[in-house]
Parts: sequence; C-alpha cells; structure tokens
Amino acid sequence: MDVNPYFSIIVPTYNRGYIINKMIDSLIQQEFEDWELIIVDDGSDDSTNEVIEFYKKDFSAKIYYFKFDKNKGVNIARNFGATKAKGNWLVFQDSDDEFTKHALTILYDLTKRVEVPLIWSACITQSGKKMTNQPEFEGYVSFKDLWCEKLKGEYLPTIKREVFLRFMFPEDIKGGEGILWHRIAKDYGRIFVSNKITRIYNDRLEDRLSVKKRNFDRLCKVFKKDLEIFWKDYLKYCPLRFAEKLLKFSVYKTLSLMKG
Repeated sequence: MDVNPYFSIIVPTYNRGYIINKMIDSLIQQEFEDWELIIVDDGSDDSTNEVIEFYKKDFSAKIYYFKFDKNKGVNIARNFGATKAKGNWLVFQDSDDEFTKHALTILYDLTKRVEVPLIWSACITQSGKKMTNQPEFEGYVSFKDLWCEKLKGEYLPTIKREVFLRFMFPEDIKGGEGILWHRIAKDYGRIFVSNKITRIYNDRLEDRLSVKKRNFDRLCKVFKKDLEIFWKDYLKYCPLRFAEKLLKFSVYKTLSLMKG
C-alpha cells in the first residue's frame, strides 16, 4: 500500500496573507482527501505565516509550510516545494486562485486514464469565463500543435513528480513557466488537455494584472531563454512565430532600456 499522498499541491506565495485562505479553504473542502499541501513562502513580510499556522492547527499532517529568508523568485519556490513533495502527482496552484468544488476528483480520474505525465485542466475567471481559445476541446495535443499555438490559454498543470524532477522550472529567470511545459511536451511528444474546470483564476488583482506591463526586463530574460532553447523548433514548425518572438524581444528590450 502506498503511504504517500496521491497529490502534492505546490503553492508558492509572496505577501498573500490577505487572500491565501481562499485557496486553502477550496482545497480542504475537496471530497478527494488524499493530498498534501506544500506552501513555499518566498520571503513574505505580511501575515502569511499567521494564516498558515491557523490552518495547521487542524491539518498539521497535511499542510507543510516553508519560508525563505528573502525573495528568491517563484520558479525557485516551486522547485523547492517539489523536492519536498511525496505525492505521486504534483499540482501547481497559485496562492491567489482557488480550486473548483470537485477539482481533485476530476484530476484523479484524469490521471487514471491518460497516457502522458502532463495534464492541463481548464481554468475560469471569477466571472466564469474559460481562459482558452478552445473551451470545448479535450484530448491529446501534440508538441507541434502546442508549439504553433493552436491551443492557447490558462490551465492548471498536473504532472507526475518523477517526471517534473527530471526537468524543473528554470531558476535563472523569473516566470517563463511555459518553457518547462514545452520541454516536457517535446520529450513525450504530447500532453493531455481537459475541458473539465479545476481552477478559478483571480484576474482582479492589480499586481497580477499589471506585472507583464511594467517588468520589461523580466520579459526580455524569459524571451531570451525561450529562444535559446527552442529556436530550432520555431524554425522547423512555426517560422512566423519565431519572427514574432524576435520582434517582441526587440520591443521589450528597447522598453527595458528606456525604463532603466
């Protein structure tokens, strides 16, 4: 019998003490109970610690809290959480989002029937709109189709722990999560995308909405990393997208220099 939890929920957080309780509540209310929650605090200076300790009084065997002494970046926080995880599958959730009512049951059923180690499940905004260009689609998506952006949007990623630990998020940049998912999709040839809704995306936070507009230097580094790794794939599958990426990189670089 496997004594490890089936799911490890990895949640990086930074100064979300005022809202992280909604994410935790949505998890502990799940009917599927074979999970552990690993929260990695990326150097918060707010009430996050007190909020987590409140929940640990009743869920000390299921909730684990780690805190960095300084802000290191979300990718480092996620990777650290994954190294502490014991679950068969990792679910990467954000501290300001929520799970839908039956999210873990949906994910459990998916992991039992799909043939790949990476699953994306649907997200909705707080107003109930699916965050994808193909809201009804469910099935396998090839690396080529994923790469050429035939499917675009925001999804909740669920991945086998042993596979994630072979790849992990790039720690020399902040953000750029798609680089990891594309590496895995390329290695396995495809991923599985579900139209079942598992995540409510908080699209109303001012800092989340504006970060892409203001941090051009961060975006430059992400684009540079992406182009360095995948330039051959761009040229092979989507040369037009390669040209668009180069143009965006040039624009962001210019804006970054202007801002600096």
